[in-house]
Amino acid sequence: MANSSVRYVASGDTQEFAVTFPFISRTHVATTVDGSTATFTWNNDSLITVTSPADITSDQVVLIKRTTSQSSRLVDYVDGSNLSESDLDTDSKQAFYMAQEALDELDLLDDAAIATSGFILVADGTDFAGVALSGDATISSVGALTIASGAVETAMIAADAINATKIADDAIDSEHYTDGSIDTAHIATGQVTTAKIADDAITGAKIAIFDDSYAATDTHILVADGTDFDNVAVSGDITISNAGVVAIATGVIVNADVHGSAAIAATKIHDGTITNTEFGYLNGVTSGIQGQIDAIESATISTLDDDNFTLQDNSDTTKKAQFQCSGISGSTTRTFTFPDASTTLVGTGATQTLTNKTLTSPVIDGTWTSYTTSTGKALVMGF
Repeated sequence: MANSSVRYVASGDTQEFAVTFPFISRTHVATTVDGSTATFTWNNDSLITVTSPADITSDQVVLIKRTTSQSSRLVDYVDGSNLSESDLDTDSKQAFYMAQEALDELDLLDDAAIATSGFILVADGTDFAGVALSGDATISSVGALTIASGAVETAMIAADAINATKIADDAIDSEHYTDGSIDTAHIATGQVTTAKIADDAITGAKIAIFDDSYAATDTHILVADGTDFDNVAVSGDITISNAGVVAIATGVIVNADVHGSAAIAATKIHDGTITNTEFGYLNGVTSGIQGQIDAIESATISTLDDDNFTLQDNSDTTKKAQFQCSGISGSTTRTFTFPDASTTLVGTGATQTLTNKTLTSPVIDGTWTSYTTSTGKALVMGF
């Protein structure tokens, strides 16, 4: 039985506990509850009330222990002084109580405990015995504690206790992630590359400029509505195939659709037999062409430039003739009157035979020779 301490297993219904050992001073007495320092007040020298913790529960261990001063003597003898019984008792009690306390501590050691290297003292409820540290850790004779390999389990690690410095590089793979645990904040900017995206994995809902419900409907195209793009059918003036072939609908092109500088070639008009040059002849026409042609056939042509009026043979179109007005005096109009007969024009620069012609006051240059024909006399000019 201990001489300097008393141990109680609390019932949970009281905070008062008896002090069963003597002491020199109340300051030499201390109390613990389940190994933690407790505060208390003295009811008297043999009874205390624990004030903290204020609610000792059932099965908690309350230990009241005396620890007499070992650092200083309570009585100091002075040469020539009177010795009193009280001083002698106090001095001897200090030594006596210290001895008791030392023996109480020794009583806690198992009689077979020896200082085996690497052993530690462990209590078994009665006393302390020297045992080897084993299981999840070992200890050396210099106190170095070593945790056994693989001994640390998940339940032993406090929440959020492991930081990046405790994790080896490239040591964690996907099997250690909880499904759906990686959020946006834990993906570094620019780290999701094309190679990280599964084929056909991105829907319209994940692309800001696409309507959430857009789909690859056959022959539809993507058209923006001011907010995002959606797939719509091509309609109106054209249609499109899923190969990208665009077809203009019949009859939808109007004059306003043709650009002023389009320069449409004549080959695109009717059957393409009229050339661009021939169309150019229409420039300057001021009224209907057919009406002008009809007017030419039925009315008088007022004026034609001589270089714009050409006659050609109906059989050989390379045979052509033109009238030339350059020899006429300025501001003068000359009139040619056709005879009432089919005839041939007489030219001044051509050799021709004139028959049945009457010359009135002719002026003839050259030598003339007269001869008589069966019908009368004739003159022949010789040169």
